[in-house]
Amino acid sequence: GRYYVVDYKSNHLGYTPEDYSQEAMAQAMIEHRYDLQYVLYTLALHRFLKNRLPEYDYETHIGGVYYLFIRGMHKDQGQQGVFYTKPDFVLIDALDRLFKEGI
Repeated sequence: GRYYVVDYKSNHLGYTPEDYSQEAMAQAMIEHRYDLQYVLYTLALHRFLKNRLPEYDYETHIGGVYYLFIRGMHKDQGQQGVFYTKPDFVLIDALDRLFKEGI
């Protein structure tokens, strides 16, 4: 019952598992403006679900965003190479209203 945005990235952050730490991935997210990308993807998903699910609620139905840095993912390393976030509803709602009203 939850929906997620998932994006695979092949960025090379280094050769060791530590090169794909949460801090390193967060920095790459900002450097490549993936933060803007995932907000726009989340907004699109939000708007789609609002029109498709009768009792849609952002907090209930949106699970968040996963960016999978495939070069840093290893089956024995758990969440290594996996960046997760969920944009605040206030931001998504404000953007939704802005696009509805026209820029």
